[in-house]
Order: sequence, then C-alpha cells, then structure tokens
Amino acid sequence: MYLRRFVLFAIIAFLLSTNLPGVQSKPDGIANVENGCICHSAVSSSDVEITIQGIPDYYESNLTYTFSISVSGGAEPIENATNSAGFNLWILYGFLAPVSNDTELIENSQLTHTLQGNNQRNWNVSWTAPIDDTLSVDWRLTVNTVNGDEMPSDADKWNQVSGTFTGVNGTISEPVGKLVIYGVPLGFLLISIAGYFVVTRSSRIAASEENSNQ
Repeated sequence: MYLRRFVLFAIIAFLLSTNLPGVQSKPDGIANVENGCICHSAVSSSDVEITIQGIPDYYESNLTYTFSISVSGGAEPIENATNSAGFNLWILYGFLAPVSNDTELIENSQLTHTLQGNNQRNWNVSWTAPIDDTLSVDWRLTVNTVNGDEMPSDADKWNQVSGTFTGVNGTISEPVGKLVIYGVPLGFLLISIAGYFVVTRSSRIAASEENSNQ
C-alpha cells in the first residue's frame, strides 16, 4: 500500500519536473513590461534611479528628438558579470527608432536593448513626433539592473518612470485637486445644513409669535 503510493508520488514528481520551463534571462531585450520586470523581482526598487533626457515639454510636428536614457544604483554586479542592465521604452504616439546597434524596435512599437546593449547602463534612442501636434503623449520607461549571474532573482532590481507631454498646440488636462473633489461637496453640504437651521429657526419663531398672540 505505502510502496504503491511512494511509486505514484515519484512518477508525478518526475513528470512535473520534466515539464517545468527553465528560467532564462532576457539579454536580448524585454517586452510588455506594463507591470515592471516582475520575472526578476516582484516589486520595484527606489535604489534604481532612472534618468531620461531629451523629452520635450511640447513637441513640434514631425520633428525627431534624441532621448538619452541612463540608470544608476540598483543591482551590484558580481565578479565577471556577463550583463549589467536593460530597458524598455514605450510611447503612445510617434515613432521610436534605434540610433545604434545596442537598441532595437520590437512588438507594439516598443524600444529595448539588444544583446550588445545589455552590458551597459546608458542608451540613446530617437523619437519622431506625430504629424498631429495637438496630442497628449503618454510614455513609460522601465529599466532593469542585474547582477550578471544570468539568473533572475531578488538580487536584480528594477524601477519604472512614466509621464505625459503634448504638442505645441495641445493641452494636458490638469488633475483635479483634492480641494475641488472634497471641498465643493462639503461646501454644498454645509450650506444646506445652514439653510435648514435658518428655515427651521424661522418656523419656530413664527410659531412662537402665533402662540403668544392667541
């Protein structure tokens, strides 16, 4: 009885182990990282300080801009590390393009590092603005720093930054402040309460005067 159970357990364990996919690093680029590089570590790290220069406050139609991406802090490289960092840049409108062989364009118009670009922590890319200069353009940049042991783990650290800019003839909607969200309804509530007390007080005075006249 017990021997049969042991044999069955051993067979199941063997089948599971042979079908589990191996954990592999992505030295040739990362894609679809809306939630970050969670295959390396579950949460982002403020130790990873991302800088992106060249993004305009207001873009001009069909003009090409160069963005410089760099990262400091993050994972500590081991001795003889095989790689250092990688990135993924997504922009809602316009056209991203590599400017050297250390970056490449991948699915969904995202730009990432190549195999040649994963042993560094800075990259340059280009972006050509759309013809329509009234658009609000969202962007997201994810950078993953690794210790170079080719094994995703919590020793690797990533972070993500994002923002919005607009064309020279566009506008960016300002977020509604908490004062407007909570202050206006509260003001109406206070006015209503005050009005209630004024009306009821007037009614009580009128009733009191009527009783005194009887």
